[in-house]
Amino acid sequence: MEFFDTHAHLADERFSPDRAEVIRRAREAGVTRIAEIADGPIEWELALKLCRQAPDGVAFSCALGLHPYHAADFSKEILADLKSHAKLPEVVAVGEIGLDYAKGSAPREVQVPVFEKLLDAARALDKPAVIHCREAFPEILAALRNFYPSRPETGRFWGVVHCFTGNAEQALELAELGFALGVDGPVTYPKNDGLRAAFKAAGPSVLVLETDSPFLPPQSSRGQRNEPRAIPEIAAKLADTLGLSLDEVARVTTENALALFSQRRRI
Repeated sequence: MEFFDTHAHLADERFSPDRAEVIRRAREAGVTRIAEIADGPIEWELALKLCRQAPDGVAFSCALGLHPYHAADFSKEILADLKSHAKLPEVVAVGEIGLDYAKGSAPREVQVPVFEKLLDAARALDKPAVIHCREAFPEILAALRNFYPSRPETGRFWGVVHCFTGNAEQALELAELGFALGVDGPVTYPKNDGLRAAFKAAGPSVLVLETDSPFLPPQSSRGQRNEPRAIPEIAAKLADTLGLSLDEVARVTTENALALFSQRRRI
């Protein structure tokens, strides 16, 4: 049984003391593919280095973007640099990008146009978008409807809404627009019945597994640093939610992730 962690931040300094051990534990847990997410220019080279130095047994790829936390730093130079770096073979997506009205320090009138410019770049590069959405679903959905007015003609996804935390209606709309939904540690939290209902409504064909390591640990390790080895726990809860076997969840979410990052789609 093999799993794909589609969203991790292993270049984070919190992994500096034992990064090799973290990757070894991931491999032992059956996580054989990891997408490293770089949230800003400082992290882009770290992500590329991690992809190039990954040990045997775990295949790394990466996404390069500008997190909404850094929206105020956006410039034409950063955009040009992103477009240049995103053409490298290790880079499978643009992200994470998006809107954060909970913790983002940049005002909404700054975040929205930056997000739109980055979505436009993802389209121009023919790369899927890895989208961060926190307390901003109306604006995120409005932007996606504008930039992706129809479903992909080839491939299956325009991108993924990372760590989806919305309701069933929002899940269904995103799926209809052609976006995958990221399933993270919060699906294991006892009080998140509404989130589990949203994933059940959307169905397994649009779901991918994530850890967001070192953030968002599952129920068994809340309060601790998260690692990709947590993927089987997340998958087991998703299997229970969907009424599927763990093997089936591993298979379908990996297929979805490969489609998300490997298929090229054009509008």
